[in-house]
Amino acid sequence: MTVPQANYVVDKQGQKIFVQLSIQEWETFVKEFERMKELLTMKNKLKNAFRDVRQIQKGQKKGTTLNEFLNEL
Repeated sequence: MTVPQANYVVDKQGQKIFVQLSIQEWETFVKEFERMKELLTMKNKLKNAFRDVRQIQKGQKKGTTLNEFLNEL
């Protein structure tokens, strides 16, 4: 992803208070942001799944057999 061309609106002290992007750059930013959110969600689900597997292997948590899982559907 390329760095968007941004225009900044500053206050009297020169502090940035707003940013302006072209519609195309804004839409690209939103799509990339959504993609990153999905990746983070997937990462967290995998992290939890691996934690569950470790707990099952240590006997700290009861696992579910494939038949039990399928019967719940």
